[in-house]
Amino acid sequence: MTNDTTTEEVKFTTERGADVTVTAKNGNIYVDVPSIDVINESAYLSTEKGKDVLDAGVQRQAGDKFRALIPVGDRKDEIEQLREDSEPEPTGEPLTYEVTETTRKGSWGQEITKQKLRATKSYGEMTEKEKELDMKINKKNDVPDDAKAGDIVALEDIVGDTRTREEKDQDALEEAAETGEEIVISKSTTTCNDSHKECNLDHVTRVATPEGEIKTRRTHTY
Repeated sequence: MTNDTTTEEVKFTTERGADVTVTAKNGNIYVDVPSIDVINESAYLSTEKGKDVLDAGVQRQAGDKFRALIPVGDRKDEIEQLREDSEPEPTGEPLTYEVTETTRKGSWGQEITKQKLRATKSYGEMTEKEKELDMKINKKNDVPDDAKAGDIVALEDIVGDTRTREEKDQDALEEAAETGEEIVISKSTTTCNDSHKECNLDHVTRVATPEGEIKTRRTHTY
């Protein structure tokens, strides 16, 4: 496989009559569905309510937002093969995102500008951890407020702490062992777990202890 590889297309029509064109480049899937104004949008294969779909993220049509989930029927394996055939050789470069910008006419003739984050690495070049983070980024498309088209944004600037739960636990355990003190890993608020107490919410704190344990402490609010 070589870099900047584009494969052939997969074309099909959904049960509701929408024409779909799928292409792949550098291990990433792109989809065109003109009937819902989705043009050259990055997407990934997913399963929603038992159906295989292409998830093209949150889109806007006639001023309304919607999540573009495109049923692929029996074409899933063909699309996945399309993506695999386009994968370049893996690279150890850090994952970053380019801010892209498109402008189109709205229902009333107004210009609508949309910013989108596009990975500078292909799916095939990403580590498993980066792939998981990339899926979250594609769903939310949290473009930084001050970003401009062409900007390159670091992964940490989009999602913050990129460590997994296991990595956070391990880092906290190591710090607790070094300092001899408990280290708070996370704090959250959740529904009370005791129907006999007169409270609605509990404060939940996860800590790492110097003895090498992860403990969860729950405090009731009244």
